[in-house]
Amino acid sequence: MRTKPFTITDVGVLLGIQRLPGGDEDSYNVVCPFCGDQRGKCNFNVIKNGEIRNVYHCFHCGAAGNMLTLYADLHGICGEDRYREAYWRIQEELPFSPQEYQIRQRKVLRREKESRERISEPVDSKQRDVTYRKLAGLLKLSASHKKDLERRGLTEDEISKMERLGYRSTSARDSVAIARKLIKMGCTLEGVPGFFINRQGDWEIAFYKKNSGYLCPVWTEDGFLTAFQIRLDIPYKKRKYVWLSSAKLEKGCSPGSPVGFSGDSHSRKAYVTEGILKAEITHQRTGETYLGNPGVMNYKELESLLRRLKKRGLEEVVEANDMDKFLRIDCQEDYGKECEICTWDGKNCPKKKEKRDHIRGGCLKLYEICEKLSLICHRAVWDVDADGLWMENYKGIDDWELCGSASGYGQEAA
Repeated sequence: MRTKPFTITDVGVLLGIQRLPGGDEDSYNVVCPFCGDQRGKCNFNVIKNGEIRNVYHCFHCGAAGNMLTLYADLHGICGEDRYREAYWRIQEELPFSPQEYQIRQRKVLRREKESRERISEPVDSKQRDVTYRKLAGLLKLSASHKKDLERRGLTEDEISKMERLGYRSTSARDSVAIARKLIKMGCTLEGVPGFFINRQGDWEIAFYKKNSGYLCPVWTEDGFLTAFQIRLDIPYKKRKYVWLSSAKLEKGCSPGSPVGFSGDSHSRKAYVTEGILKAEITHQRTGETYLGNPGVMNYKELESLLRRLKKRGLEEVVEANDMDKFLRIDCQEDYGKECEICTWDGKNCPKKKEKRDHIRGGCLKLYEICEKLSLICHRAVWDVDADGLWMENYKGIDDWELCGSASGYGQEAA
C-alpha cells in the first residue's frame, strides 16, 4: 500500500500536541508546537482535496511541513537520513500490532477514496468568472453594509465602484434559490468554490447565518473574478474574514488563498498589503496598483503573482503591511484579564512582541521574494513618532489614506 501505517494525527498524539475543538478527522486545528498559538492558526491535514497529505501549516509563525518533518524538527533529528530515522522512530513508538497497521492503512485509504468521490475539481478562472459575475448580479449591497464602508471613510462614488466590482451582501435565506437561478441562466456550479449539493440533493451556495456579511471579490490581473472573501458581520473566533468555500461538502471545493489584484496589470510599481478589502479601498482612493494578500504568511501565492507581474513590467514593490510591524512592545497592562495571569517579569509585553514578530515575519518573506525575483522593494511607513514607532492612530494603509488628513507616507529601503 502506498500510504503509511500511521497519520499526522498519530504523530501529533505521540508529540503531545493539543488538538483544538472543531474540524473533522481529515482536517483540524491544533496548538502550534512551534510558536504556541492557540487561536487555531495551526492546521493539521490528513486528507486534502481527496488525497492523503499528512501535512501541517501554522498561519501565524509560518511553520509547515509533513508528519516526518514535524517529528524530526521537534526531536532535533538532523542529517540526510532524518526522514528515514523519524519514520522508524515513530513506528517503534506507536503501540500497533502488524494487523492493526493493515487495518489502519485500509481505513485511511477508504477515507481518501470517499473524500475524492465527494469533492469536485475546481474549474478554471474563466468559468468561475462567468458564474461569479452572475451571482453578484443576483445580490445587493445592504444599507447596513454600505454604512460600514462609509464608516471606513469611503465616498458614495467609491462605494458604487466597489459595488459594481462585486461587493454585495450575502443572503442565507436565498442560498438554494440563488443556485437554482444560476442553473437556469446556464451557469456551471460544480467546481465553483462556494457551491455544493445539499442533503436534499439540491445545489446550494454556502451562505449561512454564521458567515453572514458582505462579499469581497478577488480579481486576477487578467480581469477574472476568481474568488470571494466574506467580511463577517460577527467575527468568528476573532476572525473577521472567511472564504466563500464549499470544501468538504458534497461536490464542493476550496478557493485556495488567492491574492487579490486592484489596478493596472502593467504597472511598474505595486503595493502589497494585508487583505482583499484593504487593498481595494486604498486603490480606490489613490489609484495606485495594490495586491491584497489574505495573510502576511500567504507568501506562495504572492510569489506566484509577483512573478507573473514582473513579466508584464513590474519593477518595484512597496511593502505596505499594517503598522503593527512598528508596534511598541513595552508593557502597559492593556490586555485586560490576560495581564492578570501573565507571569512575564520583563519590560516588554509578550503578547505585543508576538504580534509584532508575526507581521515582521510576513514582511521578511516579501523582501526575500523580491530579492529572489530581482525586484526593488521599499517599505511604506506612516503614523510614526520621532523614534520610528507606531503612534497607534492609523493601523492599515487604508486607514491612513482615508483619514482625510493624510499627507503621504515615508518609504524606506527594505
